Amino acid sequence: MDISIITASDIAGGAEAHTVALAMGLSHRAHRIFLYGRCAGWPDDQLPRQDLPLGPKWSRRTILPGLTRIPAERRWVRSLPTAAAYYMQFKREQIAFSADLAAGAPVIWTEHGRWLGGLFGGALRNRYAAASRHVSRIVCVSGEVAADLAEFVNPKKLVVIPNAVDTNRYSVPDEESKRLLRDRLLPEHWRGRAVAVMASRLSADKRHDRAIALARAAEIPLAVVGDGPDRGRLEEVAAGSPDVLFLGYRQDIQDVLKAADCYIYSGGRTDGMPMAVLEAGATGLPLVGFAGDPGSDVITNSGGLLIGEDERPSAADLAALVAKASTSRDYVLRHHGKDRWLDAFEALFSDVTGT
Repeated sequence: MDISIITASDIAGGAEAHTVALAMGLSHRAHRIFLYGRCAGWPDDQLPRQDLPLGPKWSRRTILPGLTRIPAERRWVRSLPTAAAYYMQFKREQIAFSADLAAGAPVIWTEHGRWLGGLFGGALRNRYAAASRHVSRIVCVSGEVAADLAEFVNPKKLVVIPNAVDTNRYSVPDEESKRLLRDRLLPEHWRGRAVAVMASRLSADKRHDRAIALARAAEIPLAVVGDGPDRGRLEEVAAGSPDVLFLGYRQDIQDVLKAADCYIYSGGRTDGMPMAVLEAGATGLPLVGFAGDPGSDVITNSGGLLIGEDERPSAADLAALVAKASTSRDYVLRHHGKDRWLDAFEALFSDVTGT
């Protein structure tokens, strides 16, 4: 099956990782995948891609100039070769291009997060609902995401396919491997102590200061993996503490996870199902999160620790979590394995194309 992906993003986030994993997985199952645009992490040496002169992802800052570019961008999209199906995941592509593409083949969207609030979300809502009439299916990464969309799109078009991870890539290390990774990646003064890790794009909406405050209150070192516009503020929150280490963007995230003893998840209000939490779970790490954050059911279902708004767990609470046998990997294997995820997407594409 020929599947064309239309997307434009230079940010290395969870949605981009989702797209790359889906493309690679379907390609390995003999489907022909082609990317029009750009996607952070796309393997140009393995999968074909053609650049399109598309502007940046829509955001509160870019949406007004983005709307003015739609006519020119639509002309480029109309010239694309016909495929068996088209796949898109960002608002600009979904809203601007779906009607044109659907004239030639079925269109599938994926929605990665809860619906946006405020003026920005309100401004997009009617346009999104109108564009969704041209779509065959909208994949939602969680039931919460589907419930949001069901308020203004046809619920019959919604299908929930939870995120997944490659559990061969993310695995539980043996003691010697863990020791070597800790020696290589973590400060010497952390040796002999339980270590927490958090991996995410650092943006204010995710309220990562909660994770820093938690780690400091529980007297557990915290390695922060990722970068973003909120990093400077978070470094001020950490106040130069030797027990908070900012590692920046890393391509060896699986090694950092293997060097840690637990994972702290701090999610934004519009997050869907956090990939980093699933990756940490697949590594066998006990999971810690904050009640009310989207996707926090993964933490409770895998036997982790969910913290209420006014709760302040002690060092003994986190030590007890780290000490007990983690069930997080078993949960991820059962519910978020990559093969099961690819099966669901493959069946979906077959259904909408009639093949």
